[in-house]
Amino acid sequence: IGEGGSGGALGIGVGDRILMLSNAIYSVISPEGCASILWKSADKSQLAAEAMGITSDRVREQGFLDEVVREPLGAAHRNFQATAMNLRETLLRHLEELKREPLDQLLEKRYQRMMSFGAFIEEPVK
Repeated sequence: IGEGGSGGALGIGVGDRILMLSNAIYSVISPEGCASILWKSADKSQLAAEAMGITSDRVREQGFLDEVVREPLGAAHRNFQATAMNLRETLLRHLEELKREPLDQLLEKRYQRMMSFGAFIEEPVK
């Protein structure tokens, strides 16, 4: 609902559904940490954040997110009631959908979801 990072982000990511508030961020490393590794300077954190795609819309575009929960005008901290109501409605809707699925299908879908993340091309050894 705010910032998901590092091992906690990885742990959250194994759920049947992944939802994010519209102004939240999600990453496995901070932009400063990423910039320090790639460019040897935390000063490049803005460049790293853009490349990492840590915003809710970018995470959704990358296929890791099921739904962006829109925040009220001015962001979640400006209107706790509206945020809570939006989150409640979204969670209840997703939980109702999940409750209708048999456990074996949920487990298989979760497995397939995890296996679909990331891509690589296997080059023949020369």
